[in-house]
Amino acid sequence: MKPFWAGHPELSRELDEVKQTILSRASTDDVEVLEAIRQMLASGGKMLRPAFVLLSSRFGSPDRNRILNVSAAVEMLHMATLVHDDIIDGASLRRGVAALNALRGPRIAVLVGDWLFAASLSLIADFTGTENARSLSQIVARICGSEISQSADRFAVHASVRKYLRRIAGKTAALFALSFYVGAVESGCPADLSSILRRLGYCIGMGFQIIDDILDFSRSGADTGKPTGSDLSQGIFTLPVILALKKDDGNLAKALSRSPFSRRAVSRMTGIIMAKGGIDGARSMAEVYTRRAINEIERLPPVPARETLRAVTEKLLDRTY
Repeated sequence: MKPFWAGHPELSRELDEVKQTILSRASTDDVEVLEAIRQMLASGGKMLRPAFVLLSSRFGSPDRNRILNVSAAVEMLHMATLVHDDIIDGASLRRGVAALNALRGPRIAVLVGDWLFAASLSLIADFTGTENARSLSQIVARICGSEISQSADRFAVHASVRKYLRRIAGKTAALFALSFYVGAVESGCPADLSSILRRLGYCIGMGFQIIDDILDFSRSGADTGKPTGSDLSQGIFTLPVILALKKDDGNLAKALSRSPFSRRAVSRMTGIIMAKGGIDGARSMAEVYTRRAINEIERLPPVPARETLRAVTEKLLDRTY
């Protein structure tokens, strides 16, 4: 995959420094832990959350070392959630390569995920104020709560749009919002500007997750790094499914009730979801959140980071991975 930040060389260099900070923090006698973290950092992730910490800090007067460490803490927190997600889902792939649990086994994966959580919280305690440290630690509980909700609703045909949006707000948008807010507060931005940036992060996060859920249906595994229809096959019914069910004549609901699903069944249901407007409807909702994000960007001071955020926000809506 082409590096996401290729058009932003300064930010790309800073993100490389974030990676080095993570590896430095991961300096340990346990070779397996270190190699597992190296593997994750080399797997082609976009590193959006630390990038948003860095970009939001440019609206204030950041202490560079402090912000790099806070960015590293946020990314380590995200990495830990990915490891645990893959264990829960039994995923074999992550970003087109073997997932950590598939490559090294669930025991090592659990230990690496726990280590990342602990190291992240240690960095947060060292480099953020009390309020942000409390907020970042609370995010862990919110993400876990959203994952529990998602797990409880597996194969639930009568899921609602409201419940889906509430779930992705906790699963994805909350950490995006906090990434912006922490970067702003830790660089001395005033309260009103920090609030704008937090709202911007929330809107970007909501749109990002909706697009992710669309890509599960509409792109090949070569693009997304995981099998097409992966969520559907696990009984995770995302926005395209929920919207398609609203126009269903009974065939989709009947098919969804016949789990486990074969590859042929997933392909057939994907066709129905597309035909019933599930993909188009979800994309329209992602566009709504993107427009809200652009409106928040318009309220930001005219510094170079504002135009970077505008370009990235539009790119995330039209991405293919």
